Amino acid sequence: MSAAPLPRPARRLQAARVLGASVLSVLGVRIVADVHEGSFLGPPDVLLSLVNLYSAGVGLLALVVALGLLAGQRWAALSMPLLLSLNVGMFVPVLAYDVQIGGFLILWNLVLIGDTLFALTSRNPRARRGSERGDSAWLQRHGAAAQHQLMVSLLAGLAVFGFDIPHVFVPELISLVYSLATLALVAPYALDLLLRRRRYLIAAALALLFALPGALASLGSLLALMWAIQAAVLAVIVARGPVFADLLQSFYNRPALLILSTFALLAFAGALVLTFPAAAAGGASIAFLDALFTATSATCVTGLIVLDTPVDFSTFGHAVILLLIQLGGLGIMVLSTFAAVLLGGRLALRGEQALEEVLDLTSPGSAYELTRFIVVSTLLIEGIGAVMLAALFHYEYGIALGDALWRGGFHAISAFCNAGFALWSDSLIPFREDALVQAVHGTLIVFGGLGFPVLLALWLRVRGSERRLPLQARVVLWVSLGLVVSGAALFALTEWDASLRGMSTLDKLSSALFHSVSLRTAGFNAVDFGALERSTILMMIVWMFIGASPGSTGGGIKTTTLAVVLAAIPALIRNQPRALLMRRTIPHDIVYRAATIMTIATAVAVVVIFALLASHDMSFEKAAFETVSALATVGLSIGATAELNALGKWLIILTMFIGRVGPISLALALGTPRGSHVAFPEAKIMVG
Repeated sequence: MSAAPLPRPARRLQAARVLGASVLSVLGVRIVADVHEGSFLGPPDVLLSLVNLYSAGVGLLALVVALGLLAGQRWAALSMPLLLSLNVGMFVPVLAYDVQIGGFLILWNLVLIGDTLFALTSRNPRARRGSERGDSAWLQRHGAAAQHQLMVSLLAGLAVFGFDIPHVFVPELISLVYSLATLALVAPYALDLLLRRRRYLIAAALALLFALPGALASLGSLLALMWAIQAAVLAVIVARGPVFADLLQSFYNRPALLILSTFALLAFAGALVLTFPAAAAGGASIAFLDALFTATSATCVTGLIVLDTPVDFSTFGHAVILLLIQLGGLGIMVLSTFAAVLLGGRLALRGEQALEEVLDLTSPGSAYELTRFIVVSTLLIEGIGAVMLAALFHYEYGIALGDALWRGGFHAISAFCNAGFALWSDSLIPFREDALVQAVHGTLIVFGGLGFPVLLALWLRVRGSERRLPLQARVVLWVSLGLVVSGAALFALTEWDASLRGMSTLDKLSSALFHSVSLRTAGFNAVDFGALERSTILMMIVWMFIGASPGSTGGGIKTTTLAVVLAAIPALIRNQPRALLMRRTIPHDIVYRAATIMTIATAVAVVVIFALLASHDMSFEKAAFETVSALATVGLSIGATAELNALGKWLIILTMFIGRVGPISLALALGTPRGSHVAFPEAKIMVG
């Protein structure tokens, strides 16, 4: 008995797969032939003829097979694995010259072959089930195929941008034609969404009008604009599709595992893109370990670097780093939830509870209000900061307007996300006596470090809400203020005649205030840290260890953790049953959690410091400073980063990752919590 015919959505998906695989294979062989001209399958003239013959043949065969699949022809379904096998055979010799491209395309085609053979042998093929969120009929019929075609188009554009191709016109043209076909496919769905939500239609139209003049300047610019549009449409389709819903549902019981896996995948994908030749300023590929270090530092919004960001990376590399900073600062789960809410979806109760746990919320039902506020406030604050910095760079320092806008936007996002990446090799030292530039950076850092729940509470008060600020907001504001003021005073006291020497009194005070803000999570520096006093280094280690606040873009043990631990100390001394904080009783589980966070963070820091000292010839203060800076995702360094060997880089990568996902989240992700129904008798033990 022959297998049942595939339903129409499945046939559309198969057609999209065969066309996508052929486009990627043609682009891949052209890129390899162009980059390795004269060394791949013979001399240049023979190579060009072979590439043209392969491109024309595969393109024509793929089009015929795709049309046959759409028509439900049995011969087309049987021809698809043969065509994919031809692509595999073409890229086997490519492995000798380019493992990255050859290995990826061989794996891509092999996966499609396996899936195709499974569909042919399955007797009860099922179409991908429709969305459970009331999506349009178009999405149920074309969603899977459109999603695959968008992903292929984005990969094709990324390949054109990411590889330094001497003759780039033909690859750009192929990518552009495929992008136009993809946009034509998804246009009905995108227009339907925009027409049903008029305010987004106006915003999209304004953004397109603003970006279109620059995009028409060159073929590459137009391709970049289409790449951005396709990425936005793909995010919408994925957010409303069943695969995304099933993925979130499987993680609702373990939200910490979602955080760990998504940040790990983002860092790894960013590292792969940063190894592209176009990401490096010199055109040569960056070593994977250095790329992984940079991608992890950007994703974890740390700012530690083993390469000079403005010198060793190109504009494409800077854009990749900036994207990693933005995604890492906001958090993938928050962005995905915002997309679902924005498009009219509703999370299940367990999903909302999981989000509230991730964001450390206390009021049920507040997740939706917060997710809307997160993206809007982020874009608004970063936009205002970018304009202010661009104006300062352009009018005060004579930087060209385009470059000033790019640098202003980069630094605004880096500062708000508390990342610390800069487009000057010596960070903000060129502005060591510019209080205004430091003030803009410092304000962005403070807004990003307070936490979105606090920003939302302050916004509601500004709008006239009669509600009193919640306890968390009051604790965060008072502790943050105390740390900033005391840190500035200590920095000024110890560095007045050291790193601040030669500056005016006003510049010394503003610089001390800026570094007190920056050292907690941001990682910018406006003075030479090689001249720091040892007492200042100790103070900075403590302040970095404390970090920012819950629900923020910063790291550290958090200001609220410090406040709870400090509140528990007098309660223990006075033998009180509960800790008190601002006339509120703190539950025991919160105290235990704060103590656990502080203990685990301290233990991780001690282990990493020991490993660095055992594997490197560096001073204790350098090892301690580097470790705490990575663990608290601060990004400041007093010279230890340049001394790291391969083992040291791996240690700091792991430390940054642990510091970002949090010791508690990591423990929950790696161990399944088990309840116990056995009660044991109490026993006292002497302590102290």
